[in-house]
Amino acid sequence: MNKHRDYCVKIALFLMVFLNFNVNSQAQNSECKDKLVAFEAFAKTNNFDDSTYEPWLELKKKCPKSEEGVYLIGQTILRQKIDRANASEAKNAMIAELAILYDEHDKNFPNNKKGNNLNKALLLFENKAETEETIYSFLDKAFKTEYAQFTSPKALDTYSELAYNQFKADEKKVSAEALLEKLDLIAEKIQIERKAVEASVAGLELKSKTELLTASEKSQVSNAKITLEQFTIVSENVASRMDAVGNCETLSAYFEKNFEKNKDNAIWLERAAGKLGSKKCKSELYTKISEQFYAVNPSAESAYNMAIISRSAKNNKLAADYFAKAAEMQTNTSKKADNYYTLAATYGYTDKKKAREAALKALELDPSMGKAHTFIAQLYANSTRDCGADAFESKALYWLAAESARKAGVAEPKLKKSADDLAAGFMKRAPSKKEVADAKRKPGQTISFKCWINESVSIPKL
Repeated sequence: MNKHRDYCVKIALFLMVFLNFNVNSQAQNSECKDKLVAFEAFAKTNNFDDSTYEPWLELKKKCPKSEEGVYLIGQTILRQKIDRANASEAKNAMIAELAILYDEHDKNFPNNKKGNNLNKALLLFENKAETEETIYSFLDKAFKTEYAQFTSPKALDTYSELAYNQFKADEKKVSAEALLEKLDLIAEKIQIERKAVEASVAGLELKSKTELLTASEKSQVSNAKITLEQFTIVSENVASRMDAVGNCETLSAYFEKNFEKNKDNAIWLERAAGKLGSKKCKSELYTKISEQFYAVNPSAESAYNMAIISRSAKNNKLAADYFAKAAEMQTNTSKKADNYYTLAATYGYTDKKKAREAALKALELDPSMGKAHTFIAQLYANSTRDCGADAFESKALYWLAAESARKAGVAEPKLKKSADDLAAGFMKRAPSKKEVADAKRKPGQTISFKCWINESVSIPKL
């Protein structure tokens, strides 16, 4: 009882001092600003608890149009009350009040750029306070009118989910083509936001190579990486929903219809090529879009697409050129290593020297890539007819191949058994103890290979 009385006295005293407003409009505007500053201090001191609610209501009543901060701090208070509410009726009342507050904020400060339609939609969705159709309408409006604020992975995922649900509920009302267009726009927004986050991370990671990052910058990098993981999940969700609606035929029809107006839009071209590629819709349209993507934006992604197309056309020389360009332009270390490995595999046995060079570049970037060691081992084993001054030295190449194979198991422990098995196979094909003696060689002696390999190996103790 005493606690309740103290609470009431606390509010009453604050209201008496706080809400003595001058009736003059100009003076009131000035006082509104002062009162808001004082109220913010009061609210923060009391951690936005229930004692701040009544004074805030009075402040909003007195200053509905002079200070935008009244709405921002009110949103914090109401969100706190919603989080603390136990009874469903009380919570629902606070949710409804906060939804109205978002509308009032937009009405009195129409250019606030706070994304209130989006905020309201997410509030109602998270609390299941409205029908999906109503929430979707708010999100749809927000996507059109508050595009710049529509940056949250969660918001984009919810928007795509509800769009898909609207289609499933009534395919006559929402056509497959209309849904594909909607999901495509959402996918584009995800690309835009993702690239913005990647750019901020890349800048800070580059800075970290020459100087220490501040605690704030480290936190920014950490948070950005979490956001990128979230965007990856959301992007996969949107792609899954597009897959559920569009097969190769419908997707091709959609992208063909929209190609002309987007032929200079690198983001659209990247997405279209990626979607058709992931669905294995390898058609003339896929080639046309990929070629245009590379022409508009020569990048790691567009070069990689062109490499795949060239390889499919059995033009390995051109494919290798594009894979090399993709690797050179790629900024992601892991993808760069993969690109160099793919380049090595493309050269294959037709140009073993370049193949090994590419595999070694992959290992520089990713020392744990055991398959690159295995690949190099196979190159050596395939060169016994080309290298070695005599038959003995040609067979000795298998020792070098075995050495490389064993490195795969060290670099990538999960490959140890297969790598050791491969090495054992090479050792069986290498010179035997008798052959070493017949060649008047001894364990520990070095054999150098003068061909493209330009490496040496020591005769092992057998």
